Amino acid sequence: MNSVWILILVAVWFIVGYRVYGRFIEKKLKINDNNKLPSVTKKDDIDFSPAKKPLLIGHHFEAIAGAGPIIGPILAVSYFGWLPVVLWISLGSVLIGAMHDYTSLIASVRNKAEGVSKIAKKTLNSRAGTLFAVMIIVTLILIVTVFSVSTAESIANKSELIFPLITINVIAVFFGYAVEKLKWDYKTLTVLSLIVIAFSIWLGITYTIDLSFLSPILLRNFLITLILIYAGIASVVPVWILLRPRDFLSAVHLSLLLLLGIVSVLIVRPEINAPAYISNPIFPLWPILFNTVACGAISGFHGLVASGTTSKQLAKESHGKAVGYGGMLLEAILAIFVTIAVVAGLKWGLGTGAQTFQTELGKGWIVLFSSGYGNIVSSVGIPFITFAVASLLGASMVNQFILTTVDSSVRLGRYIISESLITKLRKNRIFVTLLILIPSWLLAVTNSYESLWRLFGSSNQLIASITMIGISAFFISKKINVKFITIPAVLVLVTTLSALLYLTFKTGGYMSQGNFVLAGISMLMFALGIFVAKEGFDVLRKR
Repeated sequence: MNSVWILILVAVWFIVGYRVYGRFIEKKLKINDNNKLPSVTKKDDIDFSPAKKPLLIGHHFEAIAGAGPIIGPILAVSYFGWLPVVLWISLGSVLIGAMHDYTSLIASVRNKAEGVSKIAKKTLNSRAGTLFAVMIIVTLILIVTVFSVSTAESIANKSELIFPLITINVIAVFFGYAVEKLKWDYKTLTVLSLIVIAFSIWLGITYTIDLSFLSPILLRNFLITLILIYAGIASVVPVWILLRPRDFLSAVHLSLLLLLGIVSVLIVRPEINAPAYISNPIFPLWPILFNTVACGAISGFHGLVASGTTSKQLAKESHGKAVGYGGMLLEAILAIFVTIAVVAGLKWGLGTGAQTFQTELGKGWIVLFSSGYGNIVSSVGIPFITFAVASLLGASMVNQFILTTVDSSVRLGRYIISESLITKLRKNRIFVTLLILIPSWLLAVTNSYESLWRLFGSSNQLIASITMIGISAFFISKKINVKFITIPAVLVLVTTLSALLYLTFKTGGYMSQGNFVLAGISMLMFALGIFVAKEGFDVLRKR
């Protein structure tokens, strides 16, 4: 099958979904621009600051689209084939994921821009909200840990990335100050910034920094430390000076790279080399597919972003559909493109040659994607865009997504701790931030996170289902029919709980392996999900 058909069919489906289902949700939520939003009423130019719609779309898209929509589809393709992956991304994003992001955002702005754990605490009960907050913090620490390690290892392997990554952060500070304080036109600044970023990519290729004088372990830990220091700074400085402009510039830059990839697919028209469905997968399609592909379809992390950083910057309720629903569909487009890049940009099977799907997967998912991207883009015949250049563009695309998720997660962790766990520390931003950074650093440099990361997919989806239950209770209290939220919540909850049971008790699972730590954590998450869900459904039934 030619990959072009996937792009066309999915694009039409997303457009229809945004216009029809997005509009349906908008009416259900009774969107009203006369409502005064926290970005204005609580404006402090640190966390609360009204943003222009394009800037906020950029922030939301960049914050949610980390490694998840890249690694999830890649792993799922290797397990099940490309067809189940494409179908789940397409249906899940329009009917569940985008709805989850949009409703979480609106629920938050109507609750003083509070996070989903605080909303659960108010709409369910204090105990359920507190346990939910603890679960979120653990998940965020895992995200910060693993994504900082991924970024550090990719920089160590591709030091050409150093100049572009430094440049975009420096430019972002200037961009943010110029837009907010000097009132310069952000469109002109965007064009100039992209030119400088493009120059930095050329500079990185031409004048590659040699890091070989450092031992691999020392270099890795040094880079991890620098990344977490940067994330700490980015999470406490005013949102308009670094986080928002960097996310916007990254979103524009990466959207252009994504567009380059999509146009290249349309021109080259690569045939899909991978099987549509693997008949004897190593895991059952249900429930494992739906936990493997989280970001790109439905992700609990998105609700944390929507109710964390995004809600504090939303200027009008009418912007919510484009930011929340539309931002999620942008991530779904990314996930679809990733799927095409690896199944049409690389050959299936081991073979004897290089750059097959299986051989590149053995080198890591960043290498796999950048190789597939590089093969497709370099085949167009654009001057100077060789495979080496194209693959570097693909790698920089991935790293900017990941780095954005790291600093956004640290800021979100600060919000959750301050709002739901230790409210007395609300004004001590630096100390609360350290409560996220220190355990993340310890897990990263000791590799202790590796055994726990297997549970990330399940914990992420569990957060999504509980989020939908919590915001359903809120909207019901406002006389809004929420069946379009509660039905997906039940489906995601049942799927996630089933996955936890399967991974724990299957042959070769945590119990049979004698891995009682993972088994215990898995069952603790299962019990937590059952408890919070019961509390939620009790409230829903009474209302």
